[in-house]
Amino acid sequence: MISPTTDELLKQLKKTSTVAALEKYTQEIMSHCPAQSFPEYLNQCLNASGLTPAQLIKDAQIQRNYGYQILNGTRNPGRSRVIALCLALSLPLEDTQRALTLAGESILYPKSPRDSILIFSINQKMSVADTNLLLDSKGEETL
Repeated sequence: MISPTTDELLKQLKKTSTVAALEKYTQEIMSHCPAQSFPEYLNQCLNASGLTPAQLIKDAQIQRNYGYQILNGTRNPGRSRVIALCLALSLPLEDTQRALTLAGESILYPKSPRDSILIFSINQKMSVADTNLLLDSKGEETL
């Protein structure tokens, strides 16, 4: 069964007017959208990519020990590190937004100059190095 989209869930939630209906909604959403942690999601994407953990960490330009701590869930990365990992995995924008949400970070916002550069980089499947060069050339903070 296909999971409902966020918009569909929001429409359904807006129609919810009682605590009993909210409880039913919560039970239904748990059956369609099981809770997933950021490290679980990252490792799922890593397995699908065919990259090794070492290659991912190298491509993301993250210090080796810190990268493995992110992968095993003992460290929580900041927004820039999440984006660097997503770029290294060549994740599409939708998956990058999901990773940011799971990591407890704000999603990319097209009205922000830095975020618009990052969205462009993701859509163009740019590397972390090339993205950092582009950010720097535009006077924005690198990853």
